[in-house]
Amino acid sequence: MGDKRTILVIGATGNVGRHVVTGLLAAGAGVRALVRDPDRADLPESATLVQGDLADPDALAGAAAGVDGVFLLWPFLTAELAPAVVDAVAAPGVHVVYLSAMNVRDDQDPARNGFWGEVERLIEASGATWAFLRAGGFATNTLEWADQIRATGTVRWVYGGAARSLIHERDIAAVAVRALIEQGHAGRKYVLTGPEPVTQAEQARLIGEAVGRPVRWVEIPVEQVRQDLLEVWGDADYLDGALAYWAGLVTGPEPVTRTVQEVTGVPARTFREWVTDHADDFRPLSVRGIAQRYVSLVQRGRFDLVAALLAPDMARVAPIETGGEPVEVRGVPAIMVNSRRLNADLDIHGVKVDGPFLAGDRFAVRFSFDETHRPTGVRTTSRKMSLYTVTDGLISREEVHYFDQPKPVA
Repeated sequence: MGDKRTILVIGATGNVGRHVVTGLLAAGAGVRALVRDPDRADLPESATLVQGDLADPDALAGAAAGVDGVFLLWPFLTAELAPAVVDAVAAPGVHVVYLSAMNVRDDQDPARNGFWGEVERLIEASGATWAFLRAGGFATNTLEWADQIRATGTVRWVYGGAARSLIHERDIAAVAVRALIEQGHAGRKYVLTGPEPVTQAEQARLIGEAVGRPVRWVEIPVEQVRQDLLEVWGDADYLDGALAYWAGLVTGPEPVTRTVQEVTGVPARTFREWVTDHADDFRPLSVRGIAQRYVSLVQRGRFDLVAALLAPDMARVAPIETGGEPVEVRGVPAIMVNSRRLNADLDIHGVKVDGPFLAGDRFAVRFSFDETHRPTGVRTTSRKMSLYTVTDGLISREEVHYFDQPKPVA
């Protein structure tokens, strides 16, 4: 496939980036993988791991020094950091393959191309050669449904009739590898999709078929989804644009291209094939899987997703919170009310999580909270250990031991 090249892969531990790394190595290229935590990267030994991220242009420039090519994806919802990043990795003599988005179009106002288009513009002006992969919807986005599928066997979402031509991450990576190591891809703008449109409700059905249990689609009000996503995304205009786009797919399915086959010689994988590859991601988690996901969500501050791991009638036992008696607080709503009561006078600046520590059907996690007690203005570290019991794939019980006395609630 061409002379040996050295490629910097940005986003190397992500859904697409992992396959770019393995594909480049299989083709005989040298790989530098940019990672935040080399100890957790879990990449092939033949890849050279370089610690850093897009928020550190100096480290990024060091990682890019002397490479022939760069695979770049953009994980942010704005292009604020893009000028410094592009300046660090793109220069004459370097070939940049950028994972962009299908909604970027050359025939529309550049403002409508959003941050994806702005990054493209910066790369074009950098002096580097380039290829843009304007991908449609990722099939991996349906993993956002995994927790509710495990817990309830349903997908509660909007626009079940929206038909999407979702693309397998392996197909994006396969095109990226070709564009990085072969001649003839400079200046190309590839629109990448899956081979056929599939409605969201049908996606849910196919997931159920793959995991061996029915998965039902439940349509919920658009405004409810808007409120939930606004807390996570934070950008109302971007969110409203996404909702309007999904609504339009009910009557006008996403387009289908044959670009994957044209570039790689192999047809794009179907959504059914993607589900077969990822069936285990939708099945009930093991105790280890639940423990690791719980810790990961807490570390990322995604408390909005933790509830999907909890049994509806979960019990919480914390005697120090209930006057010294081992009184249970039962049910997720009651536990949430109790949590709000305990934290009402606290500003929590950060949390350190140690664990999980596994033992049979249970796991323990040690927490250290950096917090300020507002009534007194005292900033302290509050430590506790929680022991969780897992039943039928969900956390059914939490037993809490405090190392430090909780602050009184005013």
